[in-house]
Amino acid sequence: MSQTILQTCISALTQSNFENYVKSAKATKVIVDEKGDIHRGQTYWSQAQFDEFVLPAQGQAKLYCKKWISYGCNNIKQHPRGKHYAEHEQKTCKTAHCPKCFVSWINRQANRSTRRFVKFAKGKKFYFRHIILSPPQEKAKTMTYNELKKWLVFACNIANIKTCAIVFHPFRFQDREKVQPYVSPHFHLLVYGKVTNTTEFYNKTKWLIKNKGDMKTDVDIFNCVRYLLSHAGVRKKTHVIRYLGDISYRKLKVEKEPQKHFCPYCKLPLTIFFIKDSPKSLKPPIDHVGLWEPDNFFPYYPSDDTNDEEGIPFYELKKDTKDNSDYFERLIYSFEDLLYVRINLPKITHRKYELSQTRFVTSLNCQKLDTFS
Repeated sequence: MSQTILQTCISALTQSNFENYVKSAKATKVIVDEKGDIHRGQTYWSQAQFDEFVLPAQGQAKLYCKKWISYGCNNIKQHPRGKHYAEHEQKTCKTAHCPKCFVSWINRQANRSTRRFVKFAKGKKFYFRHIILSPPQEKAKTMTYNELKKWLVFACNIANIKTCAIVFHPFRFQDREKVQPYVSPHFHLLVYGKVTNTTEFYNKTKWLIKNKGDMKTDVDIFNCVRYLLSHAGVRKKTHVIRYLGDISYRKLKVEKEPQKHFCPYCKLPLTIFFIKDSPKSLKPPIDHVGLWEPDNFFPYYPSDDTNDEEGIPFYELKKDTKDNSDYFERLIYSFEDLLYVRINLPKITHRKYELSQTRFVTSLNCQKLDTFS
């Protein structure tokens, strides 16, 4: 089997395993009551605990999780055909504990890690390598996470590992379906550089080391990180991924991802809108992105009372509907979105004032004479 085909198979297997873990995270026990009625019980993963670490997706979702929100821009003077621009997206709480949003959290973290690895590895001769380090289990099970970290530092020094990312896994699984976790602390490392010979490492540390192969493309890195996060240990005030050596936060600065909520036509920040019925046009689909009739939108304005926990308009498809335009509105408090609107509304208002005072809209993008001096 050629190296290219082998790498493709490994990547596909990682993707398949990731999907398996995502399903297992939500798998629930079946409970039959005294009357013979069947109910859904707790998830299989919910009982797994080690030093306050748990598995992903075992918390509670917020009211707005996975509901739709309408971002948009009503600066129709600068839009084609005087249309309103709308971006409808599903709201996520971006946390590892949420059973609805944990995949979004995984993708977000994997994307950030991939950008860090790719920036560091650019122009260098080695690839990042996936390594598993497992301490002697009888002793490891009785230790705290902080004690295990100190022991890991010793093991990394023996293995000559200096630049790496670390993901802690407190559990392994005793079944193919990955629904029966048991305590078995070990570490997954994405290592840059050479690693000490396996036999020599074991003789000096009694740790097991397994080399899972190189990650030669950014897709390989992304899939690997995503797979590791799908069943990593999560704990409050503890980073799921730690970066050491030359890829640490102190030594490697990676540019933040650009803000995405901007109108593609007039470059104004988007704000939040109510979606309403109109006799002139149908409501847009719940997942709509693009131009639409302005009569179907009304801007959301926050209350002047900053202590008022007012609701943001969120939208949800009606049950048993196949029409993605058949949805209802629900007002739910979201501090993040409320703050977003409060910050951006003054910018939008100022821009519209400039437009009202300008004869030619294109003049707003012209350079001033003093920039040529």
